[in-house]
Amino acid sequence: MNWKFWKRYPLLGNRFLLTGLAFGIYLFFFDANSILNIVALKSKEWALEKDEKYYQDHIAETQQRLEELSSNTDNLEKFARENHHMKRAGESVYVIVDRAELE
Repeated sequence: MNWKFWKRYPLLGNRFLLTGLAFGIYLFFFDANSILNIVALKSKEWALEKDEKYYQDHIAETQQRLEELSSNTDNLEKFARENHHMKRAGESVYVIVDRAELE
């Protein structure tokens, strides 16, 4: 390049500025702790926190149901009959399923 170009744009000829700019680009995009990796990890963290809240709520609900089943044998029998299709001796159980639910 000719001398007039460097005189017109002196910052492009500054090797310290170019080295710093290349280093900044490397850190921003290619380093293990780049901004792109930080954003991806942060979004993963938010998703895991959301899952944690769901499972904590599910655990609380299950503990409440367990407490209800442990306190009363009638509730336990009702739960066994409805969810596990259990029956007493000499009793027949018929499960009726709607065709719309199957499709």
